[in-house]
Amino acid sequence: MKYGETLRQRSIPAWSHHNIDYDDIKHFIKEQTTAGKGKTISIPGRNDEKLQQFENSLFAILADQHNRIDLFVRSKAGEIRRRLDHSRKQLKQLSVRSASVADKRIPVSRLERYGRLENDVLKAGDEIKSLARFTSTQRTAFRKLLKKYKKWTGSSQLEDRLREDVLDDPKSFTKLDLGPLLDDYSSTLQQIRTLYETRVQQGSGRSTPPEGNAPDASSAISKLQSAVQSGSKVEFDTTIATVPLGENGTFASYFVHPENVVELQVLLLQHARYYLSRSRSNSVTTPVSASPPSESNFSQNAADAADYFALEADDAERFAQETNSLTINDREHRPGTTPQRAKLCARWNDDEDAVVASRSGNGHSQLASVRKKHVYALFDRTSSFQCKKAVTFEDAEQGVKAIRRDLESDPSVHPLYAFASSRSRFVGMNNGLQKAVLATLDTGITNQKIEAGKAAGRKLSFPFAVLLVRQEGAFAGGLLAALDQSHLVERIPGFSMEYHAIWETHESPKIPAPFWLPVLSRDIRKLPPPAIPRGSSTADVTPSSRGSVNGVTDSTTAVETTRSDSVMVPEELDVPPARSFRKKRRRGYPPPQQPARIEQRYWSEYDHPEDGSDDGGDAYVIYIDPNEKSTLDTLFDRLGGLFGRRKSSGDEEGLLTEASSIKDDESSSDEAPAPIAGAPRQRSYGTIRPASATHTIRYIAPPATSRTRPSMPHMTPICYVASLVILMMAYILAMTGRRKSAYEVDFGVIFAIASSLFFAVVGFGCLLRLPHVSYPVWGLGIFVLIVDAVGSGGLLAWMLG
Repeated sequence: MKYGETLRQRSIPAWSHHNIDYDDIKHFIKEQTTAGKGKTISIPGRNDEKLQQFENSLFAILADQHNRIDLFVRSKAGEIRRRLDHSRKQLKQLSVRSASVADKRIPVSRLERYGRLENDVLKAGDEIKSLARFTSTQRTAFRKLLKKYKKWTGSSQLEDRLREDVLDDPKSFTKLDLGPLLDDYSSTLQQIRTLYETRVQQGSGRSTPPEGNAPDASSAISKLQSAVQSGSKVEFDTTIATVPLGENGTFASYFVHPENVVELQVLLLQHARYYLSRSRSNSVTTPVSASPPSESNFSQNAADAADYFALEADDAERFAQETNSLTINDREHRPGTTPQRAKLCARWNDDEDAVVASRSGNGHSQLASVRKKHVYALFDRTSSFQCKKAVTFEDAEQGVKAIRRDLESDPSVHPLYAFASSRSRFVGMNNGLQKAVLATLDTGITNQKIEAGKAAGRKLSFPFAVLLVRQEGAFAGGLLAALDQSHLVERIPGFSMEYHAIWETHESPKIPAPFWLPVLSRDIRKLPPPAIPRGSSTADVTPSSRGSVNGVTDSTTAVETTRSDSVMVPEELDVPPARSFRKKRRRGYPPPQQPARIEQRYWSEYDHPEDGSDDGGDAYVIYIDPNEKSTLDTLFDRLGGLFGRRKSSGDEEGLLTEASSIKDDESSSDEAPAPIAGAPRQRSYGTIRPASATHTIRYIAPPATSRTRPSMPHMTPICYVASLVILMMAYILAMTGRRKSAYEVDFGVIFAIASSLFFAVVGFGCLLRLPHVSYPVWGLGIFVLIVDAVGSGGLLAWMLG
């Protein structure tokens, strides 16, 4: 499926009007690089003037698109930061107010405030996830357009130029680090949930029992909880890999595309929290590049960016045989199995010493602590090893000696590979005595073969991030259910990073290729669920229904957090606007004859025609006169002007004149005003070619004059007097008319009556047009109208018999 057809769905539907004009730019590239219709194709490897002009035009278009998207991304990131700051201020006020209450009873309204506050923070987290998805889509669109240009022209100059001048700018949205927002979101959400749980416990008068006092707590859960409480990352990693699975234990593995890492972390934080701190490299976006994923996806995660390291030793053939003997279900669910299948494994990070775990045949593990700089020496049989210098505490010396003896007693065990990654750790927020969830997220994974006690050969990169979830206890839904329904991950049952690293580094024919190998060669990104159109029942969901404390809630949260990933989006994104379901109108780009003089601009319905550039172009202005009058008002004004004073010469200056008709003496005066702010400037919208001159019509408004309106218009007394005079003449004509001219007299009387009534109605109509009329004037006008109507009616009745 073409990327342009799914761009709107891959991006945020409610933000579709901020997307890059992918189809238009792609059509423009194809049109300019296709032979026919008078166009020529440049020969690759030779300088072509037309190709250079086209490249300059395309560079200006892509740079303008980048600046437009960058402005939106920066403003949205600032909006999310301000929302989180406001939530923290509200939480601080709420915590102070709750602490000042002496009574332990907590009103329901205050608990509802916790729910509303947590709901606001969850919406901010969804905004972070949407922003990461939006930026990832735009960066992929830029990469594909550059790839199309390079494919159809055979030139890579545009890609290098755009990356150097625009995309590699530290302030570009392609370099945006959402890590600070993730930290604020995680800490704020955790504070709200902790404070809520504390207030609920104070109100009920109960306290949290110690973890070790539960007689029915399984051994696996208790060991996992002890590792969490230890505050050590090394012990956390070692416990997940070496503690055997319990009766209801599960070990799930997921592949994550690097573009979806930030979105996945937001999803994980809705069900868990960071353990101690996150990895700083897990929020850095990948660069825009047309290189293969194996080369580009991990350029930001170099060796110096890794913060988690491991070294494994075992017999490669024995390890492969033992691993292949297990079924997929045994690897994930069989009680007693451990994720670590190697004989020896040393784990360390930047802040702590290494912990070496030795796995025995009965499933038990022996642990020993050793300094990081002595890890490789521990596994090197060719040199002597001094245990006292390698340990920090004297108590750890015996454990190191035991591991060294086991290594020397089995010559088939030797170091196999070194592992490095950037690791973030997560702890389920509902962990307790009967259930526990731990997870690790590794990005920038590299494996390197170990030979002669040191790393040798090149580093092999893993194309995806790996999420490992360790779950103990019975769960209904929870994190695993949300991950299985999400489009952000690809679940790989039975995956083993140990087996993959050994197969990749040794390339032995006795080690079969892993079954997940075909997945590594394809794009695992899935299309997000389609946008919910207007009129759907989900649009009626209100914030109160999500943040109510009357519904089903977890023990450490005020709102429900068991929703799937497909519906956990902000309310403003649930129902996108109607324009989000319409395709953009195709825009035509001008031919690149004069790229140095043309500034590509794109038309928008929000643009003002007078905000254009000054480099030429026709500006068409539609002027609507706010003082326009109706036909009836114009008729009255003309009739009134017949009896009023004539306009002076100064009143006739409010005409539509050409801009060049301004008098020379006015323009050359020392006190001449500045140019009119509304003067139209030339602008190109991409579909209209700029001309050499601008023809516009300017409206010069007449000077405002302050005058008082009379209490009665001039037409009213004139019409009333005419009406009464004509009515009197009709009476005189009817009384003195001759009998021999009866028909002529009757016609004249009827015409006089009609004329009298007409003038009376016109005079009263002029009176109605006034905004303010005094009561005496109203009374006089109504009286004259009644007298004229009664007199005309009486005369007509007397004349007819």
